[in-house]
Amino acid sequence: MTPKPEELCPELWEENARLRSLVELSRVLADPQEPLERKLDECVQALARLTKAECCSLMLVEENGLVVRAANHTQLVGLATLFSETSIATEVFRSGQAVYAKEVKESDFAQISRQGGKRSYRTGSLISLPLKEGGQVVGVLNLADKAGAPYFSEQDAEAAQGIAQEISRLVNFSALHARLKTAYHELSQAQQAKDELMHLIFHDMKAPVAAVKEVLGLLEPVSGLDPEEKSQYLTAAREDLERLWRRITNLLDLKRLEAGQYPLELTPLNLAEIAREALSRLSPLSRAHGVEISLEAVGQPLVVADEDLLERIITNLLLNAVKHSVPESGGGGRVRLSVENRGGRAWLKVADSGNGVDPALGEDIFKRFVSGGVGSGSTGLGLFFCRQAAKLMGGEVGYENKPGGAVFQVSLPLDKEA
Repeated sequence: MTPKPEELCPELWEENARLRSLVELSRVLADPQEPLERKLDECVQALARLTKAECCSLMLVEENGLVVRAANHTQLVGLATLFSETSIATEVFRSGQAVYAKEVKESDFAQISRQGGKRSYRTGSLISLPLKEGGQVVGVLNLADKAGAPYFSEQDAEAAQGIAQEISRLVNFSALHARLKTAYHELSQAQQAKDELMHLIFHDMKAPVAAVKEVLGLLEPVSGLDPEEKSQYLTAAREDLERLWRRITNLLDLKRLEAGQYPLELTPLNLAEIAREALSRLSPLSRAHGVEISLEAVGQPLVVADEDLLERIITNLLLNAVKHSVPESGGGGRVRLSVENRGGRAWLKVADSGNGVDPALGEDIFKRFVSGGVGSGSTGLGLFFCRQAAKLMGGEVGYENKPGGAVFQVSLPLDKEA
């Protein structure tokens, strides 16, 4: 009977098998088309063949533990070991040192079970190696139970150590690639958001400019309009320009507000008087839309604030309230402005007669670019600006839905010297 090749020279045959496994492993590591999960699986299979390990598993750090992401026994994939558990893998993770035990029962790890006792050791020989990235352990490579031998040799441990380094580089490269891919995706989203914002801003500016241009044509002597009609068109043009001016100035000042670099000029101010002036300026606009604005001032609270920012906060809130209260849009045609001194602070409230804030928005209504307005043409920056401006002056802006509409409220510190 002709002997088999492996029987003629078993040592040469075994070495040849080892070389084939190394070549296969090198091919897997070098293939740029293979996904990470496939590469990890191929690495484990090749390493198991190379070292004749009956059990080979690769665990990666994920949140609170080590999770088996590849193994030559599929039932092990997905098993997790928490960092709080005591196991050889968690010891390797914590110490960052390799473990080579010819006989586990005769080593320092004799009392430590593997995978919670789900599988017992056969030969009791084990190699467990840390996978490191920049000095940090990102995973653990485990080899157990050498086939056809009582234990793993030191040569097996050295071979596994070298392969563990290559796998660490693979995991590191794949993680870096994933981070770059995520960063590119986020950058693309940011660029898209920027493009959409610029389109929104320019579209928002175009509408009032076009309206004012049309009004100027109607006001020419040949237009045939009577004085009352001209007054109405002038009011509409003033409204459009007011909104445009508010949005431009809010947008330009937001960056300085967020950075705390706005040039504040804090002075004692009569909150009721500032509110009354804002109401007076917007009365023609509100009347043109069929909305009545009223003011109720309980006392004359003095606040320490920046007059320009305070006026802009009140105007922004009033403009929103008028927009939501327009009868043609389903509003009740009323806006109530009130001022009072309560709880050691000054309070200003703007109550509209609209449909209230969508409960699904909640506090998100104060976030950048979030619009809860009716109709079109809102940039979603007005309420965000109000909250940022009030915060800079030691104040707060909030809201609550009540029967018949929403109430936006501003609280500001009182002048302690008053």
